[in-house]
Amino acid sequence: MSATSHSQANTAVVLLLLLLMPLLLWWFTRRARETKEFPFRPIIAFQTLQGLLGRTAESGKRVHLSLGSSWVGGDQTAALAVGLTVLRHLADEGAALGISPIVTVADPALMLVAQDTLYRAYQRTGLTTGYRSTDVQMIAPDPTAYAVGAQETINRETVGANVMIGHFGEEYLLLGEPGAQREIVQMVGADSVPVQPLMWATSDRVLLGEELFAAGAYLTHRPEHIASLYLQDTLRVLIVIAIAIGVLLRTLG
Repeated sequence: MSATSHSQANTAVVLLLLLLMPLLLWWFTRRARETKEFPFRPIIAFQTLQGLLGRTAESGKRVHLSLGSSWVGGDQTAALAVGLTVLRHLADEGAALGISPIVTVADPALMLVAQDTLYRAYQRTGLTTGYRSTDVQMIAPDPTAYAVGAQETINRETVGANVMIGHFGEEYLLLGEPGAQREIVQMVGADSVPVQPLMWATSDRVLLGEELFAAGAYLTHRPEHIASLYLQDTLRVLIVIAIAIGVLLRTLG
């Protein structure tokens, strides 16, 4: 098979996948709305988040949530969106209990978004008098300065759990080490591959790789998020099959 034929075959496969994507997304969304038969494999990090605020509040302590050194509109927007999904989950639980997570951020715009997320959670429960804007703290835009400032929050005796979701660089160790030394509940997830060994060194509740971007499906169970997750898995299978067929055809000449 000539190089031109290979190029045409690859183009045809790509076009076929692009055509299948909206159809599969529509199908999975419809299925998710009509049935609950979409089991997820257990991920201990997401299981930890379920009821975390309540369990921590029972001991008279609070949950710290770090959204990392991400900023609104930056290169880490996808990881930032995941962090806000986790915040919405914790905020809804906290509003019902009358206790919010302590949220630290490194971006002034993100601080406003996080405050709005908390306020809307209280608004949905009709308990807006319990909302405190000071539960969201802007530390510093510099990653290292942010980590040092957030470290002080994690070291407080009133903090009984530490959740870190978003973009982290080498400054992560400044955030992960205090929680590990205090042996408090610690759940972490980051979009940076070099940081993941540090995550494993400080916590056994780690979101690996693309698990980070499954937060919407695991925490909200919205049909759109579930459909997106199953679409990704289906596309992976189709791509593997396409590669196997291509290798076979090339081998057979």
